[in-house]
Amino acid sequence: MTILNSVRDILTMPVNGLTSGAQPVLGFNYGAQAYRRVKKGIVFMTLSCMAYTLVAWLLVFLFPQFFIQIFNTDDAALLQASIPALHMYFFGFFMMTFQFAGQSTFVALGKAKHAIFFSIFRKVIIVIPLTILLPGLFQMGVNGVFWAEPISNFVGGAASFITMLCTVWPALKEEKGLAH
Repeated sequence: MTILNSVRDILTMPVNGLTSGAQPVLGFNYGAQAYRRVKKGIVFMTLSCMAYTLVAWLLVFLFPQFFIQIFNTDDAALLQASIPALHMYFFGFFMMTFQFAGQSTFVALGKAKHAIFFSIFRKVIIVIPLTILLPGLFQMGVNGVFWAEPISNFVGGAASFITMLCTVWPALKEEKGLAH
């Protein structure tokens, strides 16, 4: 699990950087009522992160040994056990994009409570119960623990992004500020 989380942390750094870097741009344009720019920023941030996470997902799927061996070079049994775990844990890694993009948009536009809610929603309301329940369901055993993360990426990411689209996007109608 330490190896899986470490690989995830490394691979999410560029997504964190892009979404965090987009926040002041989105916030400035929102404050200036340049809503077309805000929409373009959200689209750019989301598509850039999606492209990156799809490539990262493909690389993890095709070359799991490389990523595991960054943290473990000498235990062949651990390497063999880690490959299927890495594939499960990273299934749907790209869906994490929607979580980050939704939360960053909320923060940028002064709706931090929404961002906090979706962070808690994914980790506390989805991941923790699934981590406890899935191992006993369908005789999943330890694999249930690994599946909790991708399920939370799908559910949490979709919930955050769809809520952002339903609450923020319609409010970005009238452009009164900066020229585009």
